[in-house]
Amino acid sequence: MALPHVLIIDAQSLAARAAHVAAGDAVAGSRLWCQMARGAALDIGATHLIAAWDHDGPTFRHTLFPSYKHRRTGNMRTRVAPIRLSVESTGVVSVSVPGFEGDDSVASLMANFRADAQVTLLSNDSDLLQFVDDGVDVATYVGVGKGPRGMRIKPWSRTDVLEKHGVLPALLPALRALSGEDGDDIPGVAHIGKGTVVKLLRRWQSLEKALEGSEYVSHRDLTARLAGQHDHVRLMLQLTTIRQDVPLPPLTLTDCLLEAISWPDGSHARKATASSGAVTKVAAGPGLEDVPFPE
Repeated sequence: MALPHVLIIDAQSLAARAAHVAAGDAVAGSRLWCQMARGAALDIGATHLIAAWDHDGPTFRHTLFPSYKHRRTGNMRTRVAPIRLSVESTGVVSVSVPGFEGDDSVASLMANFRADAQVTLLSNDSDLLQFVDDGVDVATYVGVGKGPRGMRIKPWSRTDVLEKHGVLPALLPALRALSGEDGDDIPGVAHIGKGTVVKLLRRWQSLEKALEGSEYVSHRDLTARLAGQHDHVRLMLQLTTIRQDVPLPPLTLTDCLLEAISWPDGSHARKATASSGAVTKVAAGPGLEDVPFPE
């Protein structure tokens, strides 16, 4: 008997994209969110679906580092809020936990269900790519027909991550901890660019080994730039590592059945089917799903 297949969606990232494309029209934005979610579920043959959202208010990362994401204005949250309300009204199971971000909830849901189901994570941010190594599928929504075999999604492999970021998935938190993330106001380590970080991580194969090495290598060695910054680096790593221990609300697979969702009118997805090696699309209604996304 085939395992259930759970699609766990980084709902905030999809809603931000939908809000951008819909230009502030909340109705169109929620319809687009549903098109993306429904289309991705159709492409992978999902049987269950869960949406994980950011929780309003500060998170544990703000407690650790008060200036984390301090330049964000909150405008996007305002645009996302009505999309979330509309999505939840369809019966899509939504999870958000005080003190944590949506990514942490996604990863914790993954940890909760992976023993009993096949799990796919869907996000339009790259943060969740750190789990590509962990026996789950991670995919990005790319648009109708833009994915492999005519799918709407791009699944990520270890090789894909290595080619794009220069390191394997497990080292992505260390890469961001050292090189920083401007969008999240994570400063990283001064005087070390991303290219240098990639070289260091490839050489040492772990952040801890690089930190240890920084104390005994020659001062001419690039690793020496980490000397005296161990506490700062470990703090940055806490910001970039997605948690898997979020205190989730009680939730079972039965609560998250895809067939229980009442998708809104105008949110029909298009089914990609292979025939004689070619991919055709079966139209199921027009919609914003055909609007190209900005890169």
